[in-house]
Amino acid sequence: MRAGRTLRQIVIARIKDQVPALGGRVYDRATEDAIFPYCTLGPSYWTDGSVECIEAREVTLQADIWHSQASKGAAEDVVDDVAAALNGWADQNALTMHPASVSLVRIMDDPDGVTIHGVIQIEVMVEA
Repeated sequence: MRAGRTLRQIVIARIKDQVPALGGRVYDRATEDAIFPYCTLGPSYWTDGSVECIEAREVTLQADIWHSQASKGAAEDVVDDVAAALNGWADQNALTMHPASVSLVRIMDDPDGVTIHGVIQIEVMVEA
């Protein structure tokens, strides 16, 4: 099962489509010259969710929002928009999956002193 890569691709497409404030700046990995605000996909992990005759994984995936320190309120708005776009969403044409559930949202000052960092963690059951 290689659901992780597919899940990343469809999450990127979903955020690009549903969150116009990002202007399409959604990356699996951003470059140093990325323009604020933008979204990257962060760490992921999975646990076995298989049952009797269905092979499945419970995948946890993190989306990170990066925004200017001068715009903390705007960063919070973008984080809220991404969370709303992902919570309860599923693309069953691309992947056999249950609706995503947002399990954590966090907004914090980044240690670099110039960036606001938003974290949205989703959990998705995917089947083989």
